[in-house]
Amino acid sequence: MNTQNAGGDIPSNQKPAFSVTAGTSLSNNLNGLDVIYYTKTLWPRAVAFLKEIVEINSYTLHANGVRENAKRISHQFASFGFQEHTIPSSLADSGDHLILDSGGEGKSILLISHLDTVYPPSEQLLGYSVWDETKSRIVGPGTYDIKGGTVAIWLLMESLRQFEPELFASFRWIVAWNAAEERLNKDFSGIVNEMLSTPPVACLVFEGDNQRSEGFEIITSRSGMAIYQISVRGRSTHSGNGHAHGVNAILKLSELVCDVASLTNYTRNTTLNVGVITGGDSTNRVPDFAEARLEVRYRDPTHYAEVKAALMALCDAGDLEALLPGSRCEVVVKLLAEIPLWPEEEGGSELAKFWLAAGEFCGQKLTASCRSGLSDANYFASTMRTLDGLGPRGGNPHSVIKTPTTVKITEFVDQSSFAVKNQINTLAVIELMKTALRVDKNA
Repeated sequence: MNTQNAGGDIPSNQKPAFSVTAGTSLSNNLNGLDVIYYTKTLWPRAVAFLKEIVEINSYTLHANGVRENAKRISHQFASFGFQEHTIPSSLADSGDHLILDSGGEGKSILLISHLDTVYPPSEQLLGYSVWDETKSRIVGPGTYDIKGGTVAIWLLMESLRQFEPELFASFRWIVAWNAAEERLNKDFSGIVNEMLSTPPVACLVFEGDNQRSEGFEIITSRSGMAIYQISVRGRSTHSGNGHAHGVNAILKLSELVCDVASLTNYTRNTTLNVGVITGGDSTNRVPDFAEARLEVRYRDPTHYAEVKAALMALCDAGDLEALLPGSRCEVVVKLLAEIPLWPEEEGGSELAKFWLAAGEFCGQKLTASCRSGLSDANYFASTMRTLDGLGPRGGNPHSVIKTPTTVKITEFVDQSSFAVKNQINTLAVIELMKTALRVDKNA
């Protein structure tokens, strides 16, 4: 294993101590280089931990693998002495959520990751046969989404305990892993919320950093999403002798798919994607049934309301008729799921100032952005201050290259990003904790 590349180039333009608020500094004149050097000492253990959990297949519906992943993670965090809770996910055939809780009456901070990946056991077996580590990248299932994020949480916790032991011990820490995040199962956020008597100082989500090679990213908002199903019922007849008396459900559905696609509006950050179509069973019958599933992603709730109304109005579009009197198609539109928008004004920007200041102090370009992809942050942000994208840099999440005979998983994490991202996270969280205590003292 390459144990020397956790931090990349070490910045040389750092000040003696970091503070967001004038007049405060970290204990013992801690500076960013201290965190970098300490992370490098942790890196052999961190990369060994990452290797072990990447090699565990934890596909959402591979419950035993999800539980095995949770067991290995719990072992890695055992030295903190937190109480462990495992709660079955409400999603059938998935595993158990894992929650580690330090307990105590102090102010709380919530750290979020997830246990599952999108790669079924067969795909991982074919597409990932050996630990693939280079100087800059580690390639493998879940390296970026989100097992690298789990390692980033461990690095942060170790760093906080090392540099600010009393401050660290004064807070209640809840570290939680969703067993079925890739299916966006919403029971997880409710379970975690029930453990909190008051909102935490912050909910920090360790999804990966999208910046590829220069600088780093944090996420302050995410698009909302809705899933719809369009069903078309027609009239089946022989495709030759009875063609004129049939009502082709696939034909009607194809017209509706074009109507759906026309609702995409890039200017207003709304996209519609028809991802699944089914219908018919042979070429010599006019198909009497066809169905499509689609998703809407949006950032403007007013525009989404307009799109939703337009989709539901498709129920009145059953205008395809046969020559046979009274035979026409029926269109039914159903809303299957809605996942809330995380708007930027809900806490993300307020927390971002700590990370932006830490990034500037460390000599790193850090960008706060909105992401169209979804995460557990969509659910947590409505009830608490939330920040996302705190994991390491990487790319190609969920990605495979397939040929008729081979499968290659291309997801990767930039191992040179772990130490610098941990440097930023550590400095930002320490100042966040100190600020929370000052506010409480002055209240």
